[in-house]
Amino acid sequence: MKKLRVPLISVFMMVSLFSCGEKRGANPKTDSDPQVKILATVNGVPITEYDMKQSVKKFVHDERVNPEATQNVLETLVRNELIYQQSLELDLDKNQEYRRKLYVAEAQLRAFQRQEISALYREYIRNKSVVTDSEAQGYFEKNSKRIQTKFHVWQIYYRGEETKIAEAYRDLKSGMPFEKVASRRFPKLPKDMKVPWDIGYLHWNQIPTPWQSILDRLEPGQVSDIIQGPNQRFWVIKLVDKMADPNITFATEKAKIVEVLQKQKADELYDAMLTQMRTKSKIIFAK
Repeated sequence: MKKLRVPLISVFMMVSLFSCGEKRGANPKTDSDPQVKILATVNGVPITEYDMKQSVKKFVHDERVNPEATQNVLETLVRNELIYQQSLELDLDKNQEYRRKLYVAEAQLRAFQRQEISALYREYIRNKSVVTDSEAQGYFEKNSKRIQTKFHVWQIYYRGEETKIAEAYRDLKSGMPFEKVASRRFPKLPKDMKVPWDIGYLHWNQIPTPWQSILDRLEPGQVSDIIQGPNQRFWVIKLVDKMADPNITFATEKAKIVEVLQKQKADELYDAMLTQMRTKSKIIFAK
């Protein structure tokens, strides 16, 4: 049996042409959508401009084809639709290889739908997460010390390598200089290149969330314990310097504060709504 290869560009046309074995009727969503131009109908089944575009892409890169070629493509679509409908009457859609290909195409379409609608859902949640001026002002006042301070940081970072970060931490505790331990990750570093473990001065909104409470407690020259973040991220950081910047005010930081608070609200709302959906839904995993 040949391995199935279904190009993504063909999936949507395939799914629009296939059904689950029942005779296909008119699509009410297509028929009622003024944005979809219907070019023909075959026994009530619409053939749209999108069907045309998908067919044209198979033959030419430029969708601007002459009227004669367009009509030929439309005639081919009508012919294929007639054959499809007759094939259903003959139960040819019961063919197992056909159905296997159909299941793959439908799964690809569902994956596309979930991905695209999830992005729209995230945007919907974000738009619901409104931050007021008083909330932004309150956040600034509560965190003013951190917001008005710049932190000069060095880091040793590993992802998914807990043993290596543990080894680096042991060497630091034994008195090995931070630069020497950090440089082991970069054995062929050019001499004139800025050292990659020096990430310079960070503003409050550039500090990774797992660092925040730890960095607040460090004094210049001190090194943190191992910090673990999401997705198996591990750090050891050194606070080189910190300095207050009087030019940082609520006015200069308001937009950043609103962005941070909006993300926090959106994440909380997303989690709450997802929990509510799971509670109300009947989910059964196959054994």
